Amino acid sequence: MAQEFSSERGIKLRGIEVVKRNKLISVRTITSALAFTTVVGTGLTVGFSASAGATSGTVSYGVLSCFTGPLASLGEGIYQGAQIAQAQVNAAGGVLGKKLSIPQGDTGCDPVEGKTALLKLLSGGGIAGIIGPTTQEINAVEPVLKANKIIDEFQGGDTGRDHQTDPYLFRDSPSDSQLGVAMATYAHIKGYKKADLLFYSDAAAQTIVAPVKSTFIKLGGTVIHTYIITADQSSYTNTVAQVISDKPQVIFSQTDAPTVAVLSTEFSQLGSKIPWIGTDVTTSSDYIKAFGASRAHSTLTSVMGTSVTGTANNVFMAGFTKMFPSKAAAGPLSGSNYAYDAVISLALADTYAKTFNGTTVAADMTKVTNPPGTACYSYAGCLSLLKAGKKINYEGASGSIDYNSYHNTFGPYAPFIANASTGNEVQGSPLSAKVLGDVTNCTTTATCLAVLKADGIK
Repeated sequence: MAQEFSSERGIKLRGIEVVKRNKLISVRTITSALAFTTVVGTGLTVGFSASAGATSGTVSYGVLSCFTGPLASLGEGIYQGAQIAQAQVNAAGGVLGKKLSIPQGDTGCDPVEGKTALLKLLSGGGIAGIIGPTTQEINAVEPVLKANKIIDEFQGGDTGRDHQTDPYLFRDSPSDSQLGVAMATYAHIKGYKKADLLFYSDAAAQTIVAPVKSTFIKLGGTVIHTYIITADQSSYTNTVAQVISDKPQVIFSQTDAPTVAVLSTEFSQLGSKIPWIGTDVTTSSDYIKAFGASRAHSTLTSVMGTSVTGTANNVFMAGFTKMFPSKAAAGPLSGSNYAYDAVISLALADTYAKTFNGTTVAADMTKVTNPPGTACYSYAGCLSLLKAGKKINYEGASGSIDYNSYHNTFGPYAPFIANASTGNEVQGSPLSAKVLGDVTNCTTTATCLAVLKADGIK
């Protein structure tokens, strides 16, 4: 049965139109954080001790993300997941007897603001872990977290982290390289053979272009043109006309809501009904509203990571319904399942390590998330097994949290189509982690088509 979800989470080549975006950076004035900035630079320690900050009976996992700006839906989604996990952790007695707190840090999806927000969180003391950030702020905050030996549960898709070696950084949500594979694979399943790419120049969006392009070509498709546009312009008439004249069967895209509001209007005015396949960013309620719910229903398919069915997701959904009863019909926000699993797995790792010391916890993380071990699906259930001296294998709401040697995980993705009236997203048939892994690893069109056939996909 379909479920509805409301998501409040470019050598010069022929046919590539590149327009660079100049971004005015706004830096918040936070006295204590700026004082730390003069000391920290990019990677010096701030003299912080998580265990010292936890003696009051409370320990904190800071939630660091965009809570303002055009991508504020990202922060809303991961904070929702963190709230659900926090409630379940505290109901089971907290972490090592400490009540869990989840203070917010607003990055504005900007590296400078992200570092400022992180330093403000650290200045308060008691931060034993960070959930987030979600975009390129990771490049500014990761050196600080590494220098201070603080676990970071990164929630972004940056493909530059696919082979990262920071021992304190873990990513329980799949990389954008997998999102790109999922988008291209879905287009192949739909029978599309010719495509244009239409992305805005945001750095985070650019990480998705290459995997979409390479996978679509590997599956036998042709990319006609790639258009990189400046966000938030009053008109894109020339680009829209060029895309239509290319006659693609599908448009792969990611932009912000104000940009797509203009694009959608101008494509519609020119009579275009070309299907779009968008990233997880295109699932937000602001984006669907800007696109137009009715037009989105008939034109746009958004692809994003999804939860697996089973016990862990049931626990997650029960927590969601209990905490957000008025939102039960719409469902959890995009990304909330990953943040939920991040909080649960970090709390279990702290418990297993019997300390909040980041070095010890980093070494013990996979001892609670990876096999072998007794599968468990909730904080309370896993905690009970740990107290009984059992080796556990936490299976999350988003799927198996089995970190590879680079502290990355893989999971299922699914297509989502907006309800024409409400704008809420209706999930289609998911693509499993195995299917996406097979498509990632195949090297020629013939071998890719063969593995898809073996996976039951034409």
